[in-house]
Amino acid sequence: MTRLIIFSLLLAPAFVFAQSKTTQKFHEEHKDAQVLFFYKSTLKMLYEVVEIEETAELKDLVKDIETMKFVRVDKNKTQIDKTYFKKLVSEYHDDDFEDLMTMRQEDMNINVYIKESGGETKGLVLLMENHENLAVLDIKGFVPLNKLAKLATTVQEVNAF
Repeated sequence: MTRLIIFSLLLAPAFVFAQSKTTQKFHEEHKDAQVLFFYKSTLKMLYEVVEIEETAELKDLVKDIETMKFVRVDKNKTQIDKTYFKKLVSEYHDDDFEDLMTMRQEDMNINVYIKESGGETKGLVLLMENHENLAVLDIKGFVPLNKLAKLATTVQEVNAF
């Protein structure tokens, strides 16, 4: 029993700091933000609630994700403007994320940033912005790049962006 407690205490910091410092700071600055947090086990539970034909696609989409944090802020209730957005991007760059791509989906602009180490993807950040909201999707792990648009759409639908 003592070993289990010690092991749990040693693992606790890994869960607390599972997402980037910038995402943690963004969440702390916006206490009234809508936040969703998923662990690998939580993502696996989603298989049970989706239709059978979507299960294989969902499994493929999330199979290499360790954790995923979604933070959405209402821009009308905060001081988020172009200057704030540029500062946020700069902080992700300071967090060792590099620009990967930009996408446009309906009325939403999506900027994607990647963190790599030793040629391996360690994390992705999607900044999703429309006229009303700014959302951060911070992923520890990997999503196939050809599935990023599907992931953004799925998160949008789940959260009624």
